[in-house]
Amino acid sequence: MGQGIGIEQRGGRGRRALAVAAFALLPLAGFGELVAGEVQHARVPSWSDWVRAADAAKHAKRPGDAVLIAPRWAAPLGREALDAQQIRLGKPMDDAIDVRLAARADLETYRRALELSIRGHDDPDVKGWRLVSEQRFGMVSLRTLDNPAPKRLVRDLVDEIDSTATVYRASPLGAHEACRWEPAGAQHPVSLFNGPVPSPSRWLCPPWDPAWTTVGPTVLTDLDYLPRRCIWMHPVGDAITTIELPARPIGDELVGHLGVHVFEERELKGAPVLGRVSIAGRKVAEVRHVDGDGFQRFSASTADVAGQRLPVKLELWAEHGEVAFRWACMAVELLDARGGR
Repeated sequence: MGQGIGIEQRGGRGRRALAVAAFALLPLAGFGELVAGEVQHARVPSWSDWVRAADAAKHAKRPGDAVLIAPRWAAPLGREALDAQQIRLGKPMDDAIDVRLAARADLETYRRALELSIRGHDDPDVKGWRLVSEQRFGMVSLRTLDNPAPKRLVRDLVDEIDSTATVYRASPLGAHEACRWEPAGAQHPVSLFNGPVPSPSRWLCPPWDPAWTTVGPTVLTDLDYLPRRCIWMHPVGDAITTIELPARPIGDELVGHLGVHVFEERELKGAPVLGRVSIAGRKVAEVRHVDGDGFQRFSASTADVAGQRLPVKLELWAEHGEVAFRWACMAVELLDARGGR
């Protein structure tokens, strides 16, 4: 029995020693937290850093330059800094946000970028660009980058979805259901849950539901929650949504992107969506988008018809006619390799 009491006493002393040691370590842990907090705080740019870098970018900007904020999650702060003078004067922030740039697919047609960067980040779209200069404003850097191989934009087909187009649903048997042009149609409220907002000027197709069967320019939220400017032309039933555009100049390269709204694609269980681009009746490119592909890029050479004025046809449909909320959107540009903006 005496031996048992001794073991119990030693166990009690051990627990007390551990408790004392843990108590003694509390100040060290607190000090460590304070140091970590100060280190983290030192990496956070001040508002003054943002404004000084933004002012320098505005003074350096040339017509056609892309002004970027990296990483992209910092874009609201960067845009607010770019509008700081408006805010100081009590005026609303600049409403002339360049949607073409903010909701871009890529930067291939820009010669130069001015990038407001924090924590050493670069926008993924400037990978491979040449760093010309870098200025530091506290914790914000202003980087000037040159595109080593800019391309000239010949046609952006998102801009061409207007009353000059011909839009219809084509059945697998070849029957056509014509869509009608609406210059001032109804719109639903802006919300991720509602899907992309249809343009007020758009084509309305059978069965004439303005929240579902419109064709026109919009901004899609892709799988990475990035805005993407594109043509809202998702499939309905087993029909092929078809857009025919009148004859206009053709470049030497076609670059397109096909995506599905994030709330539908992130489930990774929807039917594949297919897109096709034809020029003067000849198929030039076809793409098959499977959930998980994100805003999927495709391209094709059009060098054999470059410089000619030819019609273009866009088609989009769901594989096997399975269309349960295939909120699909396509962007297509015709480019010329002989230089950017």
